[in-house]
Amino acid sequence: MYILETKTNKLIKSQILNPAKDLVPRKKESWSFNWLDVHKKDAQSIFALKEENKETVHGMLYLISDGGMLVMELIELAPFNIGSNKMYDNVAGCLIAYACRKSLKLETAYKGYLTFVSKTELINLYKEKYFATQTIGNRMYIDPLSGEKLINNYLENHE
Repeated sequence: MYILETKTNKLIKSQILNPAKDLVPRKKESWSFNWLDVHKKDAQSIFALKEENKETVHGMLYLISDGGMLVMELIELAPFNIGSNKMYDNVAGCLIAYACRKSLKLETAYKGYLTFVSKTELINLYKEKYFATQTIGNRMYIDPLSGEKLINNYLENHE
């Protein structure tokens, strides 16, 4: 999987893994969530996207299981990957596609479905860029076919 360095348009080989405690981003580093608290309570359910062979974390993901459904509880991009001056692109896409891949491994009636609650200002982005469907209020989901598209677009992209 690759993220895109926006300045050079160069693809950077990346990976998603369960981070060790020392790799977990801190709120004092301008991240919005306290990922260390999440790591303490459920280390196996958080994932970091980082460049291969580097320690820089570009994005974080927290997945939970709720009644057989896979829920994207938290997703956050590194502060330097947000907004019009972001340094890297495709970070959120890779993390969401990774969550979709995990949902396809479920052995429940919700196999292939990823659910989440969106911030109001991001609903249209999730619909347009990540093929999500809005249900009640800010609750959204990505269905198996849309998930496959995201996996193909973000996880199986090549140089």
